[in-house]
Amino acid sequence: MKEIVEEDDENKKEGLTNNEKIEINNLSSNIKTKIIVFIILIILILTVVIILIIIFLIKDDNNEKFGPLIFNSTSGNHTHTIIFLPGLGNTPEDFQNLLTNRINFSKKNDTTIIILRSPISEVTALKSKKHSWFDIFNMPLTNFSDINLDDVNKSAIILENYVDNEVNLLNGDYGKIIVGGHSQGATISLYQAYKTKKNYGGVFAFSGILPPGDISDNKRKMKVYYGYGEKDDVILPSFINKSLERIIDFEGFDLHIYKNHTHYVHRNESIDASLFLDNLIK
Repeated sequence: MKEIVEEDDENKKEGLTNNEKIEINNLSSNIKTKIIVFIILIILILTVVIILIIIFLIKDDNNEKFGPLIFNSTSGNHTHTIIFLPGLGNTPEDFQNLLTNRINFSKKNDTTIIILRSPISEVTALKSKKHSWFDIFNMPLTNFSDINLDDVNKSAIILENYVDNEVNLLNGDYGKIIVGGHSQGATISLYQAYKTKKNYGGVFAFSGILPPGDISDNKRKMKVYYGYGEKDDVILPSFINKSLERIIDFEGFDLHIYKNHTHYVHRNESIDASLFLDNLIK
């Protein structure tokens, strides 16, 4: 029976007309073409996805994708804004816990907190690209010649622009703006707050320096918390003290030196900063 069935199948194939054979061949060819087109489309889609991923990574590396972290006031009564600048190699995410958890004050729910993101650029002393507000030529810092003062000016303008934009939400009252930062961020905050003629509400700065430059006449009473560790090995304490000589006797300047502390923000500093902000933001 098997041989008969096979023979019948062959007879059926042989019994096809030429037109039917052509139609079958065309159908087969169309299917193959569609499969090839489908595969090509899949390859093109994958290629586009890969290109988009590469563009995404390049933009991320150039700091084009990400802006500041913003934590809006939660009470519905926005009365103040804190603008904070991270230090060398740091991002806003590195300071999120400090600003949203470790530092506390009674009017925090009425306060918007903005943590800025510095550009990625070459840092000469590290021979690599890092998030930074200005170039550093030598580390540890021992003198103003170790930093790029032109970069300091450019970054101060970035901070000033954020302040000017934010003050529009506070009825134009610069006294409702508090700026702060750590290390490089503290340096930019101090520099900008002291040189501008606008009356910022205050400054809280950790382990930074005050670069040379004009100090506005109305800044002697500006409220400033400044803290650093006596064992700072990134910015030598002797240089920190030298940079602060022009403001050390200002009425509003509150200096805190922490024994056995290094360059980073320790628990006692966050506590003192909290007390400072509690007294400042009413």
